[in-house]
Amino acid sequence: MFTHERLVKQLSLPLAGGLLLTLLSACDTRKPESVQEVAVQGVLSAEISRDGSFAVVGSIHHGGSGWDLQAFNRLYNWNHQSGQLSTLRSVALSGDGRRALTVENRDLVVWDTTTGQALNFWQTGDKVLAAALSGDGSLAVLGQQNSQAILFDVNAGAERQVFAHEAEVYAVGISDDGSRVITGADDFDAVLWDATRGLPLHRFSHDNQVKQVAISADGSRILTQAQREKAVIRDAVSGDAIATLPLEYENFTAARFSADAGELLIGTFQGDVYLYRLSDVSQIVHWQAKGKNPLAAGARSGAILSVAFQGGSALALVSDGSFQRFARP
Repeated sequence: MFTHERLVKQLSLPLAGGLLLTLLSACDTRKPESVQEVAVQGVLSAEISRDGSFAVVGSIHHGGSGWDLQAFNRLYNWNHQSGQLSTLRSVALSGDGRRALTVENRDLVVWDTTTGQALNFWQTGDKVLAAALSGDGSLAVLGQQNSQAILFDVNAGAERQVFAHEAEVYAVGISDDGSRVITGADDFDAVLWDATRGLPLHRFSHDNQVKQVAISADGSRILTQAQREKAVIRDAVSGDAIATLPLEYENFTAARFSADAGELLIGTFQGDVYLYRLSDVSQIVHWQAKGKNPLAAGARSGAILSVAFQGGSALALVSDGSFQRFARP
């Protein structure tokens, strides 16, 4: 059913008086140091591996693909039906980067990123709107249109837990060990769950639909943001707010904590990428992704779909089909 091809060469808490934060926001907007193309007509879904070496992409007109971002080669064509290009609106990578998940409506395929081969094919009970994989890729959390998120055993192809909301679940995250799941939904709630027992640990009420959540790899910190609201970073044990990021009216489309949960990368619908240090909630740098057509009105990029840390750089995959690298100051 699914197909794989190996391609050899193919392609807030402001600082004192708010002064420093204001200066950084106003004056330190930087451009990418490199821009490369992964899709001509744009991308529906994408995720960069934690180490920044690999990406899974669901493009508008080229189907699914797996990319070596270091050599910048399209390694694999990943589609669910032979001879057809899949429309992948959700994709995910395991924390160790060894497994990829591609989703087309209710159909799931798990891929080995080292060989490109399909490992499993499953169908869920309802349309999947968001997906995330645990550290080793053995568990997936799937946000669904039927107002539920499910914890899915990838190896067995079975549901382990069901996490109920009262509206569509558009944002999900899972800790590396699979013990904690964060969900965000159109019912204005974000919920941190004990994934082992299927019980809510903390429920966070917002004033709008929750479209972005994130959890650190160790499960110690979480982020929730509702549309047109400031994002809140919380301690995952107590549920207490650690900080509120001073980015009101920015709609986040990507977020990732650093390996030690000390920094946070954020991508927005408008093509902005922010790097925050969480110890004092200070903005380290603000980048603006470059639009593919510099002559277009405003010359803005598309939305940031995925961000990653890599040494002295930040990486982003953009909905206009570009992969962009940003140098840290």
